[in-house]
Amino acid sequence: MLDTTRVRRGATAARISAIAGGLALAAIALFFTVGEPFGTINDALGLVMIAALAPVMLAHYELGGVVPLWPARLSLAGALLAVATWSLVQVAFVLRILNVNVNAPAAGGWELLAILQVVIGLWIAGASLLAGRWLPPLVRTLGMIAGVGVVVMSVGILRGGYSDMLTNVGGVGYQIVLPVWAWLLSHVFQRAADAATAARASAAA
Repeated sequence: MLDTTRVRRGATAARISAIAGGLALAAIALFFTVGEPFGTINDALGLVMIAALAPVMLAHYELGGVVPLWPARLSLAGALLAVATWSLVQVAFVLRILNVNVNAPAAGGWELLAILQVVIGLWIAGASLLAGRWLPPLVRTLGMIAGVGVVVMSVGILRGGYSDMLTNVGGVGYQIVLPVWAWLLSHVFQRAADAATAARASAAA
């Protein structure tokens, strides 16, 4: 039986992730033209965008896909752990406990963030590809593009920081496609929860 509460929470979290991602894009543009505090604001909004993916992942799992139960559970557990760990490390960057040279290959905490982003990106792409028929083709495609973008950007960061070509190419998926995907996915979740609630009410009548 579908846990509609979990799916509705996922819908809310997806909207939060999308809005934070859109604001983060504006903040990073202002950082490159104005400077601080927009870099710190971008880091904080990025934290919200990624942390909000945890309930999104749970809702996505709730609606199901073509992957057998235990591989799906292991994938979900790994992705949730990656999001939780990424969020903790990102807090250290927001508070300026950790610092980074953005134009050099990732090292230290930034390297860990990039590796965790690979895990998160793989989950987004894989879960979108293997989701059940409840996921519309457009949202499925955007999820795959966003996930691959996160992975490519992370590889670029590991290879050469923000100056690497892959960082800029993958950044389109991370900073633009991911928020759009999250926004559309929130509506998919909401419709699925509403339909399940209506079906139960009809069955009980």
